[in-house]
Amino acid sequence: MSKATLKTIAQYTGLSVTTVSRALKDGDDVKQPTKEIVKAAAEKLGYRPNLSGIGLRTGKNYNVCAILPVQRPGDVVGDIGTLALIEGFTAALEGTPYHLTVLPLQPGVDPIVPVKYAVENNLAGGIIMNLTEPNDARVRYLSEEEIPFVTFGQTELSVDHAFFDIDNYDFGYRASCYLYQRGCRNLRMINTSPAHTYSWHKYYGARRAAMEFGQPFEQESHVIQDASVQDYRALGRQLGQDPAQPDGFMCSSEVSAMGLSAGLQDAGKVVGRDVHIVTVETCALPSYFMPPISGFRQNFNDAGRQLIDFLLKLMDGASPADLKVVHKMEFFERT
Repeated sequence: MSKATLKTIAQYTGLSVTTVSRALKDGDDVKQPTKEIVKAAAEKLGYRPNLSGIGLRTGKNYNVCAILPVQRPGDVVGDIGTLALIEGFTAALEGTPYHLTVLPLQPGVDPIVPVKYAVENNLAGGIIMNLTEPNDARVRYLSEEEIPFVTFGQTELSVDHAFFDIDNYDFGYRASCYLYQRGCRNLRMINTSPAHTYSWHKYYGARRAAMEFGQPFEQESHVIQDASVQDYRALGRQLGQDPAQPDGFMCSSEVSAMGLSAGLQDAGKVVGRDVHIVTVETCALPSYFMPPISGFRQNFNDAGRQLIDFLLKLMDGASPADLKVVHKMEFFERT
């Protein structure tokens, strides 16, 4: 079936092409019943506006580009939250003239490479990116190029930019307090790379809780970087046999929590009695662990919607100073 055009709708409705065009744009010179007839026909015929043509006439780029990391080759379970994030993007763009393009950030590739590719090839009127760094070169580059962008995460740059972020400081603090209140005194945090801003936010939140409970918590001795972990179950067995006897664990994902729990049980530990685990989660999966594990829920679908909302506002001329949100995670206690 050929693609529906303005001429197709005109032939179907018996109206002129000019009237159809004005009706689809909600022109004041077209009566409301006519607009409804034209829009119903457009929907039935599957009409979609030619964004390239619109862009040429208006000078506006209607492509939204999300640059997201992909998993390392060989990973058994991918990032559970990525699909929910993309679903949020597409839901927020429904009914708008914008198209979504997703570019992968390959492991080991400088994060600025796909950003420059998108800009230099005119793939994006606006860009969304995550895994922000304190001194993020991508933020400086896009600001200099005057490309609208929003980050999923914060930086420490003086550049004023729009962002949506999860309150990872709050997670580190509340998760640590939860473990201390359950009698734990020797915590370990499985954390993401310290190159990322949110990694430090988690650490400083946990460190604050440790100080309040009179316990030590240092980056060098109490934090395990997940990039160095090849097998979370093996890590759990190792920690379960550690003479230092760590008894409370904060995990960065359902995947690390699942492997860690299995390994600790391999080592003879009873999760929920000898050791306690709390995790960041994107769904209810930890409720099905044996035993279930308490978690702080990130709603990636809502995050995707908020990021798109901010980006479209930026592309319409809004100030980034008004587009900043830090969202606290909901805690699900499971025993």
